[in-house]
Amino acid sequence: MKKRWIIVSNRLPLAKDPRSGELGPSSGGLVAAITGIRSEIETLWIGAIPPEISKEEWTSSQQNSESFEKYVPIFIKKKTYEKYYNGIANQVFWPLFHYESGLVRFRWADWAAYKRVNEMFAEKILEVANPTDLVWVHDFHLFLVADYIKRKAPHLKVGFFLHIPFPSSEIFRQLPVRNELLQALLESDLIGFHDYSYLRHFCASLQSVLGLESSLLKVETPKKTVQLGVFPVSIDTKKIQTASRSVAIRKQASAYRRKQHNDYTILGVDRLDYSKGIDLKLQAVAELLRQHPELRGKASLIQICVPTRTRVPEYEDLKMNIERQVGEINGEFSEPNYVPIQYIYGSVDFQTLVALYKMARALLITSKRDGMNLVALEYIAAQNPKRPGNVLLSEFTGAVSTLSGVLPINPWDTVQTAETLAATLKSGRHAQAGAHRTMLQFLENYTATDWANSFLGSLSTIKVYRRKLQQRVEIQTRNGKVDLPDSLKASLDRKRLLVLLDYDGTLVPIHQRPSEAVLSSNTRKVLNSVLGGTKVEIVVVSGRRRNFLTEQLKDLGVSLAAEHGAMYLKKGGSHWENLVHSDKQSWYPLARKIMLDYTLRVPASFVEEKEFALSWHFRQSPTEFADYQAKKLHEELELGLANLPVAILGGKKVIEARAIEANKGTFTRWYMDGVASKAENQLVVAIGDDQTDEDMFNSVPPGSVTVKVGKGPTGAQYCLASQSELVGFLKTLSECPSS
Repeated sequence: MKKRWIIVSNRLPLAKDPRSGELGPSSGGLVAAITGIRSEIETLWIGAIPPEISKEEWTSSQQNSESFEKYVPIFIKKKTYEKYYNGIANQVFWPLFHYESGLVRFRWADWAAYKRVNEMFAEKILEVANPTDLVWVHDFHLFLVADYIKRKAPHLKVGFFLHIPFPSSEIFRQLPVRNELLQALLESDLIGFHDYSYLRHFCASLQSVLGLESSLLKVETPKKTVQLGVFPVSIDTKKIQTASRSVAIRKQASAYRRKQHNDYTILGVDRLDYSKGIDLKLQAVAELLRQHPELRGKASLIQICVPTRTRVPEYEDLKMNIERQVGEINGEFSEPNYVPIQYIYGSVDFQTLVALYKMARALLITSKRDGMNLVALEYIAAQNPKRPGNVLLSEFTGAVSTLSGVLPINPWDTVQTAETLAATLKSGRHAQAGAHRTMLQFLENYTATDWANSFLGSLSTIKVYRRKLQQRVEIQTRNGKVDLPDSLKASLDRKRLLVLLDYDGTLVPIHQRPSEAVLSSNTRKVLNSVLGGTKVEIVVVSGRRRNFLTEQLKDLGVSLAAEHGAMYLKKGGSHWENLVHSDKQSWYPLARKIMLDYTLRVPASFVEEKEFALSWHFRQSPTEFADYQAKKLHEELELGLANLPVAILGGKKVIEARAIEANKGTFTRWYMDGVASKAENQLVVAIGDDQTDEDMFNSVPPGSVTVKVGKGPTGAQYCLASQSELVGFLKTLSECPSS
């Protein structure tokens, strides 16, 4: 069966011409990006039809145009669409994700409509999709679609791409439906963003809202592995270049330039949206003319404001304020043959836009928040490489991370923006040729097609599977006494127990400083009682150093495995057995240096040196900053120590580099094969609280009992709500009858 790409977006890239009533191409950043894709792979585009277009009008248009064959329409009732589109997408997600939480208007009736429309999209996708198709869902209108698809077609590959910024976790947590949104989104197989900062915010939100640890590459959920990535969108560079070089557009650009009477034309092209910072741009231009009177009569701004969301009250107010600002500036600085702000409220056709790009001396983008901003890319592609104009680009756009030769600006600093603009206008076009050459080469080598191939290529390589979810049974504590589930009682009946037991977070609570995690007198007393008979044998398997474990547990009659099983001490023995045979010196010094570098960057972090491992702790460090640095450290260690006998692991507020053999799973298999009793009436019970213990859970013999301490995803059969219940649980185990 031939593979296809199924593109899914809020609307099909069509609009109704107000004069002729016919359907034609629409505009917008997402439309520009997707229509710029050039691929031989068959593509279907699924999206809503504007409510004002009837099914009959669509059928008529489809019959008159072969180009409509690749479009699959969804017809949504006007009232439902209004609640979904304006009620949630435009009055909740858009302002919140652009850091304008004061404009959020959340209503549960709108959320119900949003869910229903997302379900309708999923139903349409399932109608047309083949098992080999790649489904690419776009943007904040369709956050829930992957969830509805996977309920009925779990093996269909689904990718999601967000075209707007993902906000900081502190902002995102204000969303009333934050859990539902993230859980639905994590049904995708691949989630993509424009910029690493957006991905970082997303990972922080997963941690703060769902308690899921993640890297910049993937997140493990109880159901599956979800791949993450950064895929900055691009444009159809060749189309812009070809148009810019055409005779018609060159003539049009020259005509515009003559009418301007100067070469100091500044261009602004934005949707009329509060996120675009048009008010800040106008303030900067006014500041330019006040501070540089020599530019009066010479420098002018052509500001195109494309109408959008005209039925939302905030946008009507914004339009009035912008037009008032334009009037005030023109009133202050206009002369008989000079108007400083030329304001256009409406769309312009492609040819006119490219001619304006080509003519303008500078492009000024003052977005307060912007997912990418393709206008900057289009302007660069349209310029004459020998005499290019410059781009002043807000540092709060995604594009600023990919365009190395632009002039980054803080749009709120209107005085500095004015000074940067003045310097640019006076510098001459030739001064930017080198920087422009570098950016143009990037855009020629990375087009919208490359963007699509990058994302869908990554999606196609993902192996889609779903974990068989364990029926985790929570072990209840009633009136201070542990109440074992019947299934666990049956497993324990007349069995001798071999307990593999973690230390930090399991036997003792997690402490801010590892040195403070000492065994309490009560726990010591209970362990002595548990070990007093012949029913229970305990092996403590910990990431701790051997000296620490010996000091805490030497008099208890337990076996010890230090540094995740790198070394083993038999109960009652005095000699530690070394289980590591690889060359530690091949990686240890470099890992230590890298970790110490990060210790200098992150307050209150420190490196714990062990015999076969290094741990970078950041439990007391500033949370978000340290979490971000931890992800960078994890990635740097994996890259820097690749192909060496070392494993890099992220734990609870710790990044660890350890010898490849230092693994609780490896130790468990070694112990069970060569040390543990082979008695038929022996039952293995493995108890732990973090990711390292999952390796242990996965390595115990069939029929063993596995217990997770605390919350979070796990493969364990049973769970204890908190570490404080562990002692009572051990005591209850020891009291069960044995043979």
